[in-house]
Amino acid sequence: MTKRMDFKQGAYKEAVDYFKQKINLPTKRWNDLEGAMHTRAFTVAGAMRDDILSDFRNAVDRAIEKGDTLQDFRNNFYDIAKKWRAADPSFDEKMDKPKYGAWRSKVIYQTNMATAAAAAQERQARAMPDVFTHAKYICQMLPGSREEHKAWNGTVLPIKHPWWQKHSPPNGFGCLCEKEYISKYEMDAGDEKVTKAPTTANDTNKIGENWDYSIGDADMGLIYADKLKKDQKKWGQASTQGLYQYAEEKMPASAPVLPAIDGGRFYTEDLNEFTNNFQSLLETELKNMNGFQKYENGVSVIAKLNGVDYPLYINPRMVGKHFLTHSESDDEWRPERTAFVRHFIETLKNPGAVYIEFLKNKGTNQAAINVDFASVFQGDKKNSAVKLVFRALNGRLQLWTAFNSSNAKIKMKGTKVK
Repeated sequence: MTKRMDFKQGAYKEAVDYFKQKINLPTKRWNDLEGAMHTRAFTVAGAMRDDILSDFRNAVDRAIEKGDTLQDFRNNFYDIAKKWRAADPSFDEKMDKPKYGAWRSKVIYQTNMATAAAAAQERQARAMPDVFTHAKYICQMLPGSREEHKAWNGTVLPIKHPWWQKHSPPNGFGCLCEKEYISKYEMDAGDEKVTKAPTTANDTNKIGENWDYSIGDADMGLIYADKLKKDQKKWGQASTQGLYQYAEEKMPASAPVLPAIDGGRFYTEDLNEFTNNFQSLLETELKNMNGFQKYENGVSVIAKLNGVDYPLYINPRMVGKHFLTHSESDDEWRPERTAFVRHFIETLKNPGAVYIEFLKNKGTNQAAINVDFASVFQGDKKNSAVKLVFRALNGRLQLWTAFNSSNAKIKMKGTKVK
């Protein structure tokens, strides 16, 4: 007997939301990314062409949102595989092997469905911490179930118990184990009782490579994105340090140089006035971008480069603080920085380059994707250029810097310009 993986009961909102926040990321091998990174990126190992990866993304998205079965997905897989085979001789050779297509389509479908379901259930449970206090490891006890997973079946521990950091299911390709959440009321009534953590608590044998992490812990990096600025020291490179040098030294020579832009300065030292004007400009300039949505305190869009989508939310007040000062806490007003507003808008619409960096919170194991958008513009002087970079953490714009390469006086707090 096999377990059904499709969401036929209807739209599973948390699973849909979890999958939609991922970015498409071409990878050569299945282990190019560490485990928790997969909560932020959609990958199909070997699918290096953007259009092929996007086709797979759409097929998985349909399965999660509309309830496509494995057979539905498999039909889509073979259609996409025709394009992939024509573009990649090594994949064409693999597809000639008996049952390879059936096996590969099942792996892609099952992996994405299982992880989306696990992340969704974690989101639901963690949204009600006073209700759901414990979790139970459920192994399907099928003939193909791993013996170690069978041994963990029935383990009941508090949700915050460290055992879950390594053993939260699914625990490998093809693993159908689940985490059942138990309410405080069930525990108080004696319906379930806490067990001891397995004696091999530190043994991750039979947990697949890059599967020994908690999807819930990794996913919370998105839920608590607003709190990241207060916790930047724990987030590796997620800070303003070095962004200026990064833009100056690592901007690729191949990045296209865009035409010069008349800044059209927003001279004002009134943050409220700037915020209102900037919000209006964002709504006017970005309304035709994919995924555009207007909110009371900002807008969201989908930036695109080389066929890859990057969801992005912009809070004009937060960005405005950086346009008018060196930082949010800086009292020195610098309205001349608003000359870069138009460069900022154009970079949103047509980024010249995008850099991706994965981060992991040392204290919580939350995973994040740091995305830097960069553009180079012709300057107003001979052999000069305006370079602009803005950084988004988990889809929310965090900070930015811009400068004229021949007169680098505009800088952010925390950077050193000699």
